[in-house]
Amino acid sequence: MTTFQDISRAISLFVDGRRKRRQLQRELEQLAAMGSLDAVLADIGLVRSQIEPLIAGCIDSRELLDQMLARLGIDAAQLPYEGLRDMTWTCTTCPDKPRCREWLSGVEETEFRTFCPNAAQLDHALLKHRPVHA
Repeated sequence: MTTFQDISRAISLFVDGRRKRRQLQRELEQLAAMGSLDAVLADIGLVRSQIEPLIAGCIDSRELLDQMLARLGIDAAQLPYEGLRDMTWTCTTCPDKPRCREWLSGVEETEFRTFCPNAAQLDHALLKHRPVHA
């Protein structure tokens, strides 16, 4: 059953997300006007064609990934920068964020591997960076 608090939280997240997307769009437009956008994008391994999906999915992607890593017991600081960047990008463009949120909240019963596009990378990180208990 959906409560008033659930609806209020959803509205708050929606409004906050729109505000963050507008802010990012303005910053990118300023960089483009200064002629610096392509250089900044190159520094972080992106191109202009990736901006629109980035803005659309940027709201909580890194937070969801951080929560996923924490729930699985993976220390993000131990992962290679490139791998973490790639997983963040995959999370940003993921169409299944609601299911991810449900899984992270404990509502979703299935394994993350059934819906997460980062499953293979997470499994690799689990094998490489998680302590083995005998």
